[in-house]
Amino acid sequence: MIEKDGIILRAIEKEDLPVLQGWRNNDSLRRYFREWRDFSLTQKEKWYDQMIFDDRFQMFVIERSDKILSKESKLCGVAGITYVDWVNRHGDVHFYIGKGGEWIDNRVAPTAFEMILDYGYNTMNLNKLWAEVYQIDSKKLNFFIERGFSIDASLREHYFHKGQYYTSHILSLLKKEYDEEFQKSDGDCSTP
Repeated sequence: MIEKDGIILRAIEKEDLPVLQGWRNNDSLRRYFREWRDFSLTQKEKWYDQMIFDDRFQMFVIERSDKILSKESKLCGVAGITYVDWVNRHGDVHFYIGKGGEWIDNRVAPTAFEMILDYGYNTMNLNKLWAEVYQIDSKKLNFFIERGFSIDASLREHYFHKGQYYTSHILSLLKKEYDEEFQKSDGDCSTP
C-alpha cells in the first residue's frame, strides 16, 4: 500500500471487481479504453486472475483515506503500470478516476498520478513510462503533457469510436526527465 496526501494506492482485490466492472462498462468512460465492449463480471475475474500472477502488470485501486467513508465509498479509481518490459525497463502507465465518471479530476488524479510515476521509476526502477492516449481524450492528453510527457508518435486513424477513426498518441517520460521535473518542482511533478 502506498499513501500520500490522503490518497492510497493498494493492490486490487477480487471484492473490488464489481465496482471496477461498473466503471469499465460506463459508456462515458469506455470511449477512452482500448477495449470497446462491455465486460461481464466473469471476464473481469479472468483478467484479475491472469494479472495478479503476471509480473508485467502492477495494478492498484485508488482510494481516499477518509475514515468516515465505507470501503466502497473510498474507491475512486484505478492506476497501474502494464506491459512491463523488464529487459528494456519500460512500462505503460494507466490511471483514471472512475467514481462519478470523472475520468480525471483536480483532487485525486494529480496525486495518484504522481504516486504511480514514483512507483514506476523509484520502486520498479523503470527507465521510461509511456502511455497511449486517443485524440478524443484531450483532457488526458493535456494532463500528460503538463506533467512533462512528450508525444513520441501519432498513429493516424488508429482508434475507432462511434463511426469515426481517431489518431492515437504515444507519449513517454524518461526517468532522467522525471528526475529533472521532480527536482525543479520541489517534489510535486504536477507543476510544469
